[in-house]
Amino acid sequence: MDSPGDPLHLVPWEKMEELSKKLLPHAPHSLHVYGAIRMALRWRGTEASRRITIYSTNDRFEDGGIVAIYKVTNSNDIRITFHCFKENVTSLKNALLTTGRIDWNSPETTIFFISIPEKLMPLTKDLVSYRNFKFLTSNHTNLIYEWKTIDQLDSCSSLCPQDVRLAPLSLESVDLIMNCWGVGGDLPGADEYIATLITHNPNLGVYSRSTGELRAFVLFSEFSLLTILYTMEEHRRKGYAQLLCNAMCEKLLPLGFIVGATIVKVNTASLALFESLGFQSSPNIFVNILAAPLSMNEPLVGPIKPKNPRPFLSKISKK
Repeated sequence: MDSPGDPLHLVPWEKMEELSKKLLPHAPHSLHVYGAIRMALRWRGTEASRRITIYSTNDRFEDGGIVAIYKVTNSNDIRITFHCFKENVTSLKNALLTTGRIDWNSPETTIFFISIPEKLMPLTKDLVSYRNFKFLTSNHTNLIYEWKTIDQLDSCSSLCPQDVRLAPLSLESVDLIMNCWGVGGDLPGADEYIATLITHNPNLGVYSRSTGELRAFVLFSEFSLLTILYTMEEHRRKGYAQLLCNAMCEKLLPLGFIVGATIVKVNTASLALFESLGFQSSPNIFVNILAAPLSMNEPLVGPIKPKNPRPFLSKISKK
């Protein structure tokens, strides 16, 4: 439901495609918002559609900013990302400072800022300070944005070794995926998050033909990112990560997605993998960071586990 008078205007469904086209020339800075729009369109009419909402600061999109909000079910936790078409971010900043779309007054609210371009971090810091919030990590996570487009489809090769097959994941795999995900799997609500991605988004597993064993897997996030890419330790160095990435690109690129991945800057092995697969790489830094009210009694060091959070890092595992 829209809120008349709010500085963030709900983007109507019939304007989503137009907005997508306007965002593409601003890649890679706009790709996180572009990905959220593509996912909103995919989820339209499903149970998951109420979770993603796209807003603009101006009916003439290119004169302002775009905000994508993913609302966690029955909680005050949200995931947010945004893009500003122009260097002047005043309209976007003012809208974020005064909007009623986010319940800043609840002591239980947590905000996950997802794939924020480094140039928009001053705005993010001002917003957090103005709303009497604090960052719940001592340092933000510097990420490299990797992406692949439809014109690179021919470079994708997903020929399976004879002893394995590719198949979608099932909800029976949720516990296994959580256990493999490290700190992400320990977060409250991680099971629901994984189940949502399995239910509504393309995903793949590498299965043994003889035993049915799940050897590797990958999911696709609500922001159109390859996420939770993982190979079981005893099956690493067999090319399963490359197989999964190529197969997902073959599946997703014809559907209109730009397939992205955010990789921690110091993870040189994963960066090398995506470079070998022909992904384009941003020279700029993107940031994931978590914030909560000043009243939340948590130390400002290390990863934090607030009430009912959602995974906010696109984790790329060792291969």
